[in-house]
Amino acid sequence: MNLSKYAKVCFFASLTLLSANRAVAFNWGFVRVPDWMDPYLALFFIAALFGCLVLQVIKPCGVRVNQLHRVKTSPLVNFVRVLFITIYSMFIIMLFVGMALRRHA
Repeated sequence: MNLSKYAKVCFFASLTLLSANRAVAFNWGFVRVPDWMDPYLALFFIAALFGCLVLQVIKPCGVRVNQLHRVKTSPLVNFVRVLFITIYSMFIIMLFVGMALRRHA
């Protein structure tokens, strides 16, 4: 009996059910966005998390992430750093625009 196989099946089944359910709204108390923005915010959030993880893996040892702009690194590290900053900025901008749209409505 391979428990990890069943855990993966349960995980993907729950993701499928949650993605089809519109009752699960993006609501963190005071942070509310329109329902139609949920897939876009989820996409940018997952992309930002993935970019952060990739940046943590490929950065040079002994260099903090907030100090990467001061250190000479490979073009790949610089590209991932700029891509992460761009994706995270787009996520935050969409979050604030969504909050403004929700408040205006």
